[in-house]
Amino acid sequence: MDKKIKLYTAGNEYNEADFITGEIEKLVGGFHNLNGDNTHQSSSYGFSDIAVLFRTRAVGKALLTAFKRSGIPVRFGDTSSFLSDYPFHLVTDVIKLFLNSQDIIALDSVLTRGFKMSKKEKQEFLSLHPEEARFSLLFDGQDLARLGAQNAVKFIFEKFIPEETLDDAGLLRKETILDIAAEYGANLEQFLYKLLLDSYTDVARLKTDAVSLLTFHASKGLEFPVVFIVGAEEGICPVLRKGTDIEEERRLFYVALTRAKDVLFITHAQQRKGFRETEEKTLSRFVGEIPASLIEKIRKKQPRPEQMKLF
Repeated sequence: MDKKIKLYTAGNEYNEADFITGEIEKLVGGFHNLNGDNTHQSSSYGFSDIAVLFRTRAVGKALLTAFKRSGIPVRFGDTSSFLSDYPFHLVTDVIKLFLNSQDIIALDSVLTRGFKMSKKEKQEFLSLHPEEARFSLLFDGQDLARLGAQNAVKFIFEKFIPEETLDDAGLLRKETILDIAAEYGANLEQFLYKLLLDSYTDVARLKTDAVSLLTFHASKGLEFPVVFIVGAEEGICPVLRKGTDIEEERRLFYVALTRAKDVLFITHAQQRKGFRETEEKTLSRFVGEIPASLIEKIRKKQPRPEQMKLF
């Protein structure tokens, strides 16, 4: 990367999100910019060349709303496997049980979290049915191998994880799991191994034309032509709470900085909505440690904060 780091100060998180989506529209070209600025229209960047990195998931979720409003395709990822959290772990647990009827841990998860059985109901089910018959009884004789990986995942979602129960991030997670499953055809076993062995089953590794929203942790080992580091504020980057390791926070910030190959933006907001109220924010100390000669401050007229709405 041989260009200066572009630093943008936003009035609030909504201004920040609008700036980011506007710059992405200019970078990829082909989008109509409401401000009439056609800069970068000849750019060869695609959406998949761009990553938006953040320290905390709360910042990422706010951005996700702005991306949905703008129509920019986006994939949302974090440091954990997509299938480590409830209810998504049911995808792997059901497949595990299908492939191995003796997997007691997967069976307990399916009965407890999937079918919502009480301890007594589980004991009755286990005592009445031999292990080799349990999957067939639970799923009405369904043969997941015959369905293939992607249809098997669709079946599991329909049974246990209906779309109306998912938020925006959950819907994107579902799309990603289905995309991965499509790569494995009828091979359920290889699909399962992929999900279990790759602890960074995140969206950035999929070859889809979408902007990647990733935590600093999830961006390790990845590179993008264009990177936005968002929320570069004290209390967010670095996270400030009891026991915070500032050196570890500084290392994570450095990881984020070094993901950019061509263009790097850093953005921060002067005000950001907290859990209970809007908080005044100051620029991250880590940005202050970057030599001033490497930074280009971007100045842009911003609308009044109260006029900005994402909902």
